[in-house]
Amino acid sequence: MKLKDGLILREVAGQYVIVPTGKRVREVTNIVYISSSAAYLWDYMKDHEFTREDLVARIMEHYEGVTEEQAGADIDQYLKILGDNQILDDGVVRGRIFVRIPRDMVEKSKKDKT
Repeated sequence: MKLKDGLILREVAGQYVIVPTGKRVREVTNIVYISSSAAYLWDYMKDHEFTREDLVARIMEHYEGVTEEQAGADIDQYLKILGDNQILDDGVVRGRIFVRIPRDMVEKSKKDKT
């Protein structure tokens, strides 16, 4: 997995906000706030491809007293938020996809069936 391009993280009034830039503004239409722990991970994620397990390991190394189960649950929630907001490039297609097929191809397909 990796983060999509055209996204930056900014701290605004003590809150971490993911800000889309360029063409990404059309895709990321929600304001996405993340925690300081998520911002710590973002710093790594922005420059690397990663797996869920990579992120769990980073949390376990960085924070004391966090169980692997809790870190995993938190990472799952974080990745879901990123995915649902078109921020994560994980190969999963979300939302609706429309494919425009030229009329002549539709007509040809109808003829081929008969």
